[in-house]
Amino acid sequence: MAWFRRDREKPGESANEIVSRARQLGGGKAPATFISATALVFSGFSLWESSLKQAELSVYVTGVVAYERDLTADEYIQPAGGFEVLAVPVTIANSGARDGPVLALALDVKNPKTGLTARFEGTYTADAAYFANTGAKRPKAPFSALVIAGRSAWTGTVLFYPVSYSNGKALTPVRTVAAFNDELRKKYASEMGGASSISVLREKRPNLPELAELDAYRAKVLNQNEKVEMTLRLIRPLPRGWLDRALGTPVEPVTLTLDMPDIPADRVARGELVRLRNVEARL
Repeated sequence: MAWFRRDREKPGESANEIVSRARQLGGGKAPATFISATALVFSGFSLWESSLKQAELSVYVTGVVAYERDLTADEYIQPAGGFEVLAVPVTIANSGARDGPVLALALDVKNPKTGLTARFEGTYTADAAYFANTGAKRPKAPFSALVIAGRSAWTGTVLFYPVSYSNGKALTPVRTVAAFNDELRKKYASEMGGASSISVLREKRPNLPELAELDAYRAKVLNQNEKVEMTLRLIRPLPRGWLDRALGTPVEPVTLTLDMPDIPADRVARGELVRLRNVEARL
């Protein structure tokens, strides 16, 4: 009878054993589910990084910044002493997946000594020929809007020209300034004693208000042995939708402090290129 009972129990299983095995079999699905979920997460991350990630731009200025005064413009638009020009080597990198448009480059410049500020804009781009040419007219190309492709970078030398000054008169055309000088010569002919140079009048009547106005016409943000603080910013299109506003990242500006070496003022006035010194790099 004992043998018969054991034989009957052999093909049959208790309810507890069935439940135990069911649990064991069901537990095998958990790793597969985890693997599938992990694969889905990595697939979504890969899609985001390769196609959906918003443009993420970074700006770098690591080369030599040069300064000159452009004397080639027409007298109806050229300010007295020429346009101040800053040649800045710029690299814009895009670590995002989508293209990053850049409409313009703005450069805010301040002279701590004089308090004069100016807004410059990227107007031209230049290559090696611009720096190799010693003539009055150096080759340059108009600056246009940029589109930085995803996972790429753009590098170039941008020529920044002034578009406004804090005194409001520094961009007065040289033709207007020349007419103002003629009026001074006529008005103060007796003090000048037949001389043509306004410096004679300045020696005799240094406090004339007209001379202060003349100085405002000739003001420059950077002069011999002076220092300027610069901030470079990218001008980008406004966000087109809620996704751009939510996921877009602002581009951090680049700040520099540069000074003009003790170079003869007449060389700058002739339009020669001057290499500016980076104050931070020397600290």
